[in-house]
Amino acid sequence: MQTSDLQASVRSFDRFLVSARKALGPDVTALRLHILLNVYLNEGTNQRNLLKLLDVTSVTALSRNLADMSTLTSTKKLGPGLIELRFDMMNLRQKSIHLTSRGRKIIMTIMEQNTDFG
Repeated sequence: MQTSDLQASVRSFDRFLVSARKALGPDVTALRLHILLNVYLNEGTNQRNLLKLLDVTSVTALSRNLADMSTLTSTKKLGPGLIELRFDMMNLRQKSIHLTSRGRKIIMTIMEQNTDFG
């Protein structure tokens, strides 16, 4: 990748992150945005598969971030309600990860504002 291409990608990512922070609040991290986008792209996946897709975090950090984006955070406070964990009816020890309607709407808005991202 040439320097100019890398610079363009960084600027594009920065605009994408700024849009996300406008929609989700100033405390959204790049990791949380990465998780949210991967849930959008892999709706219904479980934590083990999501962890493999991300390849940048620990299972503990992933669990905490997923909880903090759901309706009840890891500290048992009201959360943003962007994702929900559903029990897998074939294996009750596993939960599948889904965007809520609010989460999907926000991701779609961010993507519409950043058509050059990617």
